[in-house]
Formats: sequence, structure tokens, C-alpha cells
Amino acid sequence: MPTFTRTNTPRTSQRHLTHIASAVALLLACQAAIAQTAPAAAPTSVTFNVATQPLDQALARFARQAGLQLAASPDLLRGLQGRAVSGALGVQAALDELLRGSGLRGRIADGLLTIERGSQRAEAETTMPVVRVKADAVRETATGPVAGYVAKRSATGTRTDTPIVETPQSISIITADQIKDQGAGTLTEALRYSAGVRAEAFALNNRDDSFRLRGGSEGSTLLNGLRSSQSHPFNPYLTNEPFGLERIEVLRGPASVIAGQNGPGGAVNLVSKRPQADASRNVELQVGNYDHKQIAVDLTGPLGDDQNLLYRFIALGKDSNYSVDHAKNNRTFVAPSLTWKILSATQLTLYSEYQKDDSGTTISYLPYQGTIQSAPHGRISPSLFTSEPSWDRNGGERTRFGYEFSHEFSPNWKLRHNLRHDRTKGGYLQLYPNWWEGFVDSSGASDPNGTYLNRSQFGFDNKTNVTNADLLLQGNLVWGRTQHTLLLGVDAMRANVSYRTLDGSATPLDVYNPVYGTFPEPSFDGQQTTKGSMRNAGVLVQDQIKIDERYVVVAGLRHDRAKTTDGDQVTDSSAISRNIGLVYLANGGWAPYTSYTESFEPQAGSDKTGTAFKPRRGKQVELGVRWSPNKQVTASAAAYQLKENNRLATDPADPNYSIQRGEVTAKGVELEIAGRFRDWDLTTNYTHTQARVTRTTPDDIAALDKQLVSIPKHSAAAWAVHKFGSFGLPELKAGFGIRYVGKTGDGYDDVTAPSYTLMDAMVAYEPHNWRIALNVSNLTDKTYLGVCNYGYCNYGPRRQAVLTVGYRW
Repeated sequence: MPTFTRTNTPRTSQRHLTHIASAVALLLACQAAIAQTAPAAAPTSVTFNVATQPLDQALARFARQAGLQLAASPDLLRGLQGRAVSGALGVQAALDELLRGSGLRGRIADGLLTIERGSQRAEAETTMPVVRVKADAVRETATGPVAGYVAKRSATGTRTDTPIVETPQSISIITADQIKDQGAGTLTEALRYSAGVRAEAFALNNRDDSFRLRGGSEGSTLLNGLRSSQSHPFNPYLTNEPFGLERIEVLRGPASVIAGQNGPGGAVNLVSKRPQADASRNVELQVGNYDHKQIAVDLTGPLGDDQNLLYRFIALGKDSNYSVDHAKNNRTFVAPSLTWKILSATQLTLYSEYQKDDSGTTISYLPYQGTIQSAPHGRISPSLFTSEPSWDRNGGERTRFGYEFSHEFSPNWKLRHNLRHDRTKGGYLQLYPNWWEGFVDSSGASDPNGTYLNRSQFGFDNKTNVTNADLLLQGNLVWGRTQHTLLLGVDAMRANVSYRTLDGSATPLDVYNPVYGTFPEPSFDGQQTTKGSMRNAGVLVQDQIKIDERYVVVAGLRHDRAKTTDGDQVTDSSAISRNIGLVYLANGGWAPYTSYTESFEPQAGSDKTGTAFKPRRGKQVELGVRWSPNKQVTASAAAYQLKENNRLATDPADPNYSIQRGEVTAKGVELEIAGRFRDWDLTTNYTHTQARVTRTTPDDIAALDKQLVSIPKHSAAAWAVHKFGSFGLPELKAGFGIRYVGKTGDGYDDVTAPSYTLMDAMVAYEPHNWRIALNVSNLTDKTYLGVCNYGYCNYGPRRQAVLTVGYRW
């Protein structure tokens, strides 16, 4: 049994209490600032698409597009027709046009649209009382669309449709509107403005969605609540397509009770776009630098006149390149889905997805000399391609299908069942520099004054079949002064993989004046095929208890069993995970909370000696406060301490293998604000992370008490979009963002990559049904090092400009 060395970590942190106090003061200041403004108003300008139709349906669609709640008497609307409204218009002007000739008028105040009789008609007829009814068509759900940047409900933290303010754990929601405004083309780009997330943790990496959550943990990626396998050797080497997502939800901290077998850092749940009752059709064309060309289509609505059968069809084709020379970036993505409302209490959604990625290698693995350190011949270009253009490849092909079924036995009991199957063929084939050897001459011999780097070949080719399923029974009960949302569930994942690898030496490359074609394409023929499998199953029980409309207690318990095989190696493991949290729903929209959560994640593979890896375990204590004064604003502050055992790290003696460290301790503070302030949409955050190795094996003692690789202590980001309706230009809006990432180390404090600040910008013109937008990321084309560790560095993405022309009808 290995021996461990431990460093002391205080049980409490006065510094974190100070941060929390500062955060509360900041939220109070925001509250005071908003209190000095007028009551929350409707947005000045919105792009509407409301066809001529019965008035009740027209108003429901209008309210959804304006982000309002609808209040009206059904008798008041019966038999009336709403007029068509389209284009970027002021909300009140659009409402007046929709109601013109109906004899009705609309009032907007505090996010509520109230319909009542017009004054002339009221004089002639008896005024009917207005009955305030929140229309189902505009009520936000945990998986549905959101107007703007502020979501109020989520299922990621509880697996039930729950107000976020009642969830005792940190959650960030990235809406489809935010993804569109920021022009995010990848999941990691969409995560850039979220607290507690180290987006693009390996710089310009297209091999997978490389982000890190609290304490530098990989966390887990969920798709509609079901786990998506990303770990070796089950990694499909395909990144996720944001155009197909309704929202991206970031749950920070251990969450195995809800998310299943997942990493301690948390989970990122991708919520897919699903069929909608309101017909909507959108076509987009894009062009940009690096020969970027893209076309995308999103169509949804009822099939014919039957509101019980809804469809959605999403498709995207991309032909592009990266800022790295010779690295292509091509994608085909198709995602049809169909929702059948079988009965009023029974619904079935069928969906499928096809994705094919054809990309080139963007990770360069350049040595310290020539990147972060000086070199005889100067800095190596950030656009250098280190493989062979004629055959280098990265990506694959995935076919996905599944269903989502729900049935309500009564108003208080509901059954949900989801199943998804993924079939993937993917991998990569590349040459990468031998950074550890330093510069060489053209023959490969060591030469400190040389311009060449030796290269090695490496390839990975796999085929995976992954099936996920869950079965959840939810009951809503009332016992005395308490309301209970009880959840009982089982879930399972079955994965099979067969893969081949190849490696070996290759020819050197002049990194200052590269000449390609010196090494032929390696072949997987004759390479041994290794087979592996993963069998996971879990049982969970959870109760959300609301007491006197003031206190919310969330308690959960889960038991997991897992069996992983990789070749001849078999690993069996099991665990019990717990979570408990308390929320106090105070006046003024304040909600302080505290929670304790755990995680469990099996790990495939073994170290260099053949010892199988143990499962990762995580335990976290979190203290936080949320503020949600109205539907347009949300803010949060959280402090946490997270302990993780058995994390994998690169073996310092051989980078081709991994080792397991004893314990990693992460402490941090996260602040986040999102909202709509008159003509502004805003999201901003600050993250402080102290993540260190606090117990390890003697052969890795150099990492003890060091900040983890690629994890900055400080980071911050802010993004704001201004609409120019008050200047008489309701069709025009512009956005600006700034991202700061503090300095990062290599895990041993030998080398430190400098901090960097990047800027993004957007301008959009939206006349009638059109949208013309220009997005620019890394506005100043800053050259920076995204990560430096284990002897190599990788550059971050360069400036990218994309022009989008879209038409919606």
C-alpha cells in the first residue's frame, strides 16, 4: 500500500467568510441600484413573429416572445382575432398593433401583461373583471426556451422542475439567447462567461470539450439529464454542437445523487431543443475568416392542424478552418425530433441525431523554449501545424436516437422514462513534437541552436456503443405544514468499446520554416484491438421539503454499482452518495442556503505498473446566497470547500501514463449576476479558486501544496448587450465582453503562464424577420498561452470574426 504525505489545511477560512461578506455587500449595492430605477419594465425592442390567429393564441405567443406573463379573462378574448405582428418593434407598439380593432387594450407592468377592455367600449358595456391567469404557453419550464439571459427554473440540481432559488447548490444557466448573442460555436466558447468554469482548459483543443469545473475537476457532461461518456477509452472525440441546445446548465460541486457517477467538480447538463407548439422557422448563413462557411436551419411547430403532434428539425453544415495552419474544421449535424401528446396526461418525444466531424489537429505541444521562454531563433508561431496535412485527422461519426416518455397518473404523481443510444466511430491520427528533447538539427540530433523538433506518431481509433436509461417516479404530497416533492428513481448506463492505438517515432520538423510530406500516413492495420466495457447502475431517493413557504430542505441518497473492463483488467466498485441542503426564502427575493454533497466516479485503466485505478470520490460543503428580486434579475454568491480523492494526473516520470494522487483540496468563492436592466442584457462573474494537492505519494512529492495545473486563482468575465430602442433604433443592438484569466502554473510551480485579458464584441441589426450580426472573439487578436505544463505549452485561439445573416418566419 502506498504511503502518503499530507499538508495541513485549515477547517475554516476567514478569507472565504470575508469574500462572502463582500459578495453580500455587492448584492445589496445592486439591489439599491435597481431600487432607484423604475419598476422592471418590458424590453424596449423585441423581434416578434406573430401570425394572424385567434386572439388568445396570438397573445400567448406575443407574451412568450416578449418575456412576459399573460393575465386575461378567457371570456374577454373569446371570438376575437389578433393581428399579425413581425419584426423588431417596441413592445407596447407591437401590442397595440396586435390588439388594433379588438376593442381591448394591454397594460405592461412588473413583467405582467394585463388585457382589459378599451375605454370607449367600457363606456358602452359593463366592464368585466379581469381574471389573472398565468398562461401555460408562457410559463417557463426547466427544459423550455427562455427569453433573455435569466432562467428561473432548472431540473439539473434536483431532477425535478424546480425554481433555482429553491436549489441549495450553485447553478448557472446559459440560455439560447446568450449563445446566439455571443456567437458561441463550441461548448467551451459558450462556457467562457460562467463562474467556476475553466473554459478552454487545454487552450485550442478540438479533441473534446475541454473544460474544468471547481478545483480543476473534469466533472461530467450530461445530455438531457443522462450521462454522456467522455472518459478514455470511451471518449467519442466529437465535440457538442451548441446550435442544437436550448440551454446549457452548469451544476457546480459533487452531485452523484442526481447526476449519477460523475466527477467531483460538478456536471454540465446540455438541454436539447425540442418541438414547440408555436410554429417557427429560422435559416442562417455564416461567413468568416479562416474560410469559415456555415448554413443552419431550425424548424419547429405543429404537424398540420393537430396540436397533439409537434416536430422539430435542426440541421447544420460547416466548412471551416482553425487559426492553426492546415487544421480544418468541418461538421455535418442533423437532429430531427417528434413530440406526440398521446393523452392530456401522456407524452412521448422521439428524437435522433447524426453528427460527423472532419477536423485537423490543433494541439501543438510546443516546448517551453520558443513559447514561454526565449529561444535562439525567436518565438514559435501560434499558427504552426506540427503534424502532416495530407493525412492528419481528428473527429468521427455519431448516430444517436432515443425517447422521452412521461405520464401523469394524477395531479400529484408522475412517471418519467428516458432512453438514449449512441453509436460512435472516432479517433485521431497525428504527429506531435517531442518537446522534452528540445531543439535538434535536420537529422534529429540534439542542437541547442537548431530549428527542428523531433516528432512522434500517435493514433487512437475506437468504436463505442453507449446506452443510457432512467425511470423516475415523482410524487407531490402535502403533510400538515410541509409540501413534499418525492423522487424515486433508477438509472443505468451500458457502454462497449473496441479500440486500437499506434505510436512510434517520426521525422523532425523545422518549426520556423516547416516543410511537410516527410512522413507517410501510419496504418492501424495489424494493430491489436482492445475491448472494454462499462456497466453502471444506480438507485436514488430524494425529498424536497418546503416548510411554511419559507424553508426548503433537499435530502437525497443514492447507491451505485459499477463494473469496468479494459482489456484483461476488470474493476468492480460500489458506493453510497448523500446530499443534504437547506434554503431560507427570505423577503426581497433573498435566499441564503447551505449544503453538503458527495460524488463517486469509477475510472478505467491502470498506472505504469498495471495497478488498476480506484474510483474518484468527492465531498463538498457549500455556503451561499441568491438574490432574485424579479423575473429579470438574478445574482448569487457562494463559498465552498471540496475534497477529492484519487484524482488522475500525468505521471511525471512518463507522460504516456497516469498516476493517482491521494487528495486534492479546493476552496473558492464565486460571484455571478445576470439580468435585463432596461435596454441592457448583462452577465458577469468573478471566481477565486485555491486548488492544491494536500496528500500524495512519495514519487509525486514535488506536487504537494502546489496550485493545480492550468487552474488560475483569479478569473472574471463580463458581457453586456445594449439595445438602441431609446435612440429610435429598435432594430439595432451591440454587445461587448471582457474575459480575464489569471496566471496558471504547471502543477509544480516550475513554470507559470502569464495572465491574459481578452475582449469579444457583437453588433446586430434585426429589421422585421431578418437578423444580420457580426461577432468577433479575441477582438485585439491577442497572442497568449492557454496552458503550460509538463514541459509543453499550447497557444489559445486567435481572433475570429463571423458574419451571420438569418431569416425567421
